[in-house]
Amino acid sequence: MSYAPQSSPGPRLLPACLLLVALAAGPLAAQDQRHLSDSTDLHRDPEGAPLVSLPAGAAIETGAAKGDWREAAVEGWIFSPSTSPTKRDGYDLVVTSDEGENLRRDPNGAVVGRVREGTLLERVGKQGKWFQVRREGWVPRTAVAGRQGEAKPALPAQGQQTAAKAAPPAAAPGKGKSPVTATASPSGPAEGVEVSRETGLARAPDSTPYATLRPGIPARVVGRSGEWVRVQLDGWIKEADLKPADNGVLREVSADEVQKSPSRFVGQPLEWRLQLIAVQVADELRPEIPAGHPYLLTRGPLPEPGFVYVTVPDTLVARFRALPPLQELTLRVSLTAARTRYLATPVADLLSVESGLDVP
Repeated sequence: MSYAPQSSPGPRLLPACLLLVALAAGPLAAQDQRHLSDSTDLHRDPEGAPLVSLPAGAAIETGAAKGDWREAAVEGWIFSPSTSPTKRDGYDLVVTSDEGENLRRDPNGAVVGRVREGTLLERVGKQGKWFQVRREGWVPRTAVAGRQGEAKPALPAQGQQTAAKAAPPAAAPGKGKSPVTATASPSGPAEGVEVSRETGLARAPDSTPYATLRPGIPARVVGRSGEWVRVQLDGWIKEADLKPADNGVLREVSADEVQKSPSRFVGQPLEWRLQLIAVQVADELRPEIPAGHPYLLTRGPLPEPGFVYVTVPDTLVARFRALPPLQELTLRVSLTAARTRYLATPVADLLSVESGLDVP
């Protein structure tokens, strides 16, 4: 992957922090707002050439279905020097950068996709050296989740032994690997539930369970992700049956926890599952990273929808740039800041790569 940064933002432009693809209404039939449940490509035709790489969780406008495919359209901003004018097939621009170009939510804003070299685009706006562009194509139907704003049903009550009534339905982006939304915090009421049948306890949605819970065990719901809920369990265990965690590494720590209690986690080693969006170089808008130092712009910690900046040594930059678009990585990092001066984005130094990159 080589999501190279372009010109540095002007002093009045701050990068956006939402990893969503903004879409405008177009000529697609029966338009419908949906989310991508998995990272995928926008293709020119069903089974045709890929044009734009899009991350899981991106909002798209969809049209008619055709077999295993669905019409879709995407809109964003692209750096104009990476394009050239054209009149081919009724489009206005063609991407000429041999490495492709980032599609951004705003001029010099958050990266929301990657447009391949040779892709034809419709120009719909301009701001300085940035073009607002639109492209229609096709995405696999299996990558399209529910409508934006669909309500997620609350957990059913578990009879007379349920600790508390389920919370009202909450908006959910869709099923599968959709973003986690905290539903309980130390300052608000927790949603009490009870295990109704023997079930597995997993570290993340759709992952292999590492423990089994018996019926009747009480828990508190603290987050949601599609059909999954994150629970907290209270209990007691003999101290003699415990040992220190591997190198003191903390796992399953959310960005929300980091931002609510930064003193607990800054300076601590964390293990996070992240999705690589771009390899970039620090500028004046990220004073927590030395100017000119390379860092990874990542989505996560998964399945959360936010961003994390991870500084990396120069010796590994080429390897990260060579990764395919939206590669998932498991990284051990040392948290250096719970947020930047301008954004609620954690900053960390890379300690080691646990998976996703072949590092000797």
